[in-house]
Amino acid sequence: MYCKFCGKEIEENDQFCPYCGKEQADPISTRISDSGRKWTELKVPNDTKNPGVAASLGFFLGWFFLGPIGYVYLEQWNWFWLTFIIQLFAVPLTFGIAWIIIPVLLAFHQYQQAQQINKLVLARRERGTGREEEAGFEEQEL
Repeated sequence: MYCKFCGKEIEENDQFCPYCGKEQADPISTRISDSGRKWTELKVPNDTKNPGVAASLGFFLGWFFLGPIGYVYLEQWNWFWLTFIIQLFAVPLTFGIAWIIIPVLLAFHQYQQAQQINKLVLARRERGTGREEEAGFEEQEL
């Protein structure tokens, strides 16, 4: 096993790295937390998305229990199903109060997600162009 912080080899059962002194995470809790993140992890689409359109879909369709469709526009099916299920249970359990709050929450969240997705798409494009330039540079050297 290797230390996550300094990269040096340590014993399997070591709770602390003998080289850098940092505590090593419990592998079971690490697996549990990683599996929980997959439900909410953003998938990076090929194109940027308009935050205003995403927010509008979440807000206006949210009044008709179709607010999660904004996540379909963002190509985030995991968030679509998660919010769809939450909406199914939240509205009856709150005696309809969630019906008033959910469209606002969906609009706000979908707007923020669109901004994050756009940053990820642009970062991927920058990395992609850098690789193409490197590949072209290597071909010219040969």
